[in-house]
Amino acid sequence: MAEGIWLRLGYRGPGERFWQAVAAGGARAQRIGRKGGELQFDLPLAELGALRRALGGEGRLHLLGVGGWPLALRALRRRPWRLAWPVAALVLYILAAGRVWQVAVTGPQGIPTARILREASALGLKPGAPRAGIDAFRLGQEIGLQVPGLIFAAVRLDGVRAVIYAAPALTPPEALPPAARGALFAGERGYVTRVVVLRGLPLVRAGQTVVRGEPLVAPRAGESRGQVFARVWRRLTYRFPVDGERTYRSGRQATRWYISTPWRRQWTRVGPPEPFPEARRAVRIWRIPLASVEVARYTYVELRTLKVVLSPRYAELRATSLALATVERTMPGAELLALRTQVRRIGGDFRVEVAIEAETDIAHAKAGGSTQD
Repeated sequence: MAEGIWLRLGYRGPGERFWQAVAAGGARAQRIGRKGGELQFDLPLAELGALRRALGGEGRLHLLGVGGWPLALRALRRRPWRLAWPVAALVLYILAAGRVWQVAVTGPQGIPTARILREASALGLKPGAPRAGIDAFRLGQEIGLQVPGLIFAAVRLDGVRAVIYAAPALTPPEALPPAARGALFAGERGYVTRVVVLRGLPLVRAGQTVVRGEPLVAPRAGESRGQVFARVWRRLTYRFPVDGERTYRSGRQATRWYISTPWRRQWTRVGPPEPFPEARRAVRIWRIPLASVEVARYTYVELRTLKVVLSPRYAELRATSLALATVERTMPGAELLALRTQVRRIGGDFRVEVAIEAETDIAHAKAGGSTQD
């Protein structure tokens, strides 16, 4: 038991002698420091005798405190009720950490903060609500639908704090006068995140929502250049039959020859018939000019049909791949922020809905000016 007991000791005497005794006795002294004109340190109880012999009576050692697991276990055996305090504290901490104690709303000016908090409380997001029963994605969608005047809402759980991000609804843009040419306009609706103007006058700022065709940058001297990044949303739907067929190459192939003569202007097979009921063919034709005869070589590659039954996981992965390809084609250079898929079986088909959120440059120039984007 003495191996696990540590003593807090104080030493008064020559400092050089103390260090020599520690080195000679091999004492594992720790947390050595000087306080009140003496050296204070921690030492295992089993090494106290060796340190005293090494000191040889020079200086004085006195006890400041004692500790270690053996003493703590012995104290718990004498008074086991002391263990209830740390256990109760741990249980209370776990219970408190598993609930939401603060709900906040963040976003640009104009969002109905009080209405959002009331709707979130009605949906179960309020101080004291258990985190395990909160679906952040579903709550964000419900708040965005139930609270008027919002274009979107999203909920994020951060420890015991819940943050509701919201943006105000779209407002009709103010049209520029006909004389203003060369402006940058919004290619689609979205929530503005960054505005970088190289030339011209910015008409929007981060945190605003814009619609398609809204002017973003007014020209200066007939020219405007810049980028306006915004968060945009896409919702794509795909259908895949549950039972389908797939064709594949079997690896078998054969060659057939055909001939066409001037008195019979159609291809006549020379030799056996077509080798496979289903095949993919490649044709190469040679023409003999003087005789007006054409010879063709058909190379057949056998195809076989395999009936397959699709799984919901395959439909989800296939729809996700097609949706990402669509986003890359329609919004080159866009940064993907979120992607969520939902698979439903309707009759003999899988219906997959893919919701995509991305950040991209929505600024575009219209014809009729010297605008550059």
